[in-house]
Amino acid sequence: MTHWQAVLPLPILDGQYEDVVADLEGQAKRLMRFLNVPWDERCLNFHQHERAVQTPSRWQVRQPIYTKSVGRWKAYAPYLPELAEAFPCNVEQDTPVHP
Repeated sequence: MTHWQAVLPLPILDGQYEDVVADLEGQAKRLMRFLNVPWDERCLNFHQHERAVQTPSRWQVRQPIYTKSVGRWKAYAPYLPELAEAFPCNVEQDTPVHP
């Protein structure tokens, strides 16, 4: 993200998956402030919306936020040491370390 923030002439909101699943409302409000749009409680119930979804992952759109994927990357870490070097992570907090 550091690269894109440096080369793109537009504001970029950096976010972490773990932060979203831990505090959906707080992170959704943060996003709405960043976009400069009014808050709408329906953002918290996105999975209940009846609109048509035309993507292969449409079943996921109908699911509420869940936390079971937090930390799942750790099972693959031994097989991807180059990624661990390229993207250092605070393993205790399960979050990337930003320069």
